[in-house]
Amino acid sequence: IGRTMATAIVRVTGDAGRFAEFQERVRWLLVRDPDVDPYTEHHGPEGLEYRFALEKGIPFPSFVTASMEFPELRVEAEWDKDDAKGGVAIEQGRMVEKWTGDREKK
Repeated sequence: IGRTMATAIVRVTGDAGRFAEFQERVRWLLVRDPDVDPYTEHHGPEGLEYRFALEKGIPFPSFVTASMEFPELRVEAEWDKDDAKGGVAIEQGRMVEKWTGDREKK
């Protein structure tokens, strides 16, 4: 039986002065989440990026919690499973945008 591959990318943008604190907080939360799938971090001056190889799902609770604590940052999660794509944007711990398929660039 073939295994389906699902991936997710979580990007964090906003006040660059808060990225280091957010990154530390998310790491603390993810380490304590027993359902976190393997991920890699790819950060730059424009934002933070986390890439997940999904088996159990996106660790939304960790990112939502961190988003509540850092209201000046925006968290966007996009996923792709068997070409079914979608995503959400979270600000201040609340979903502010949701999309299916490829996101339209503004």
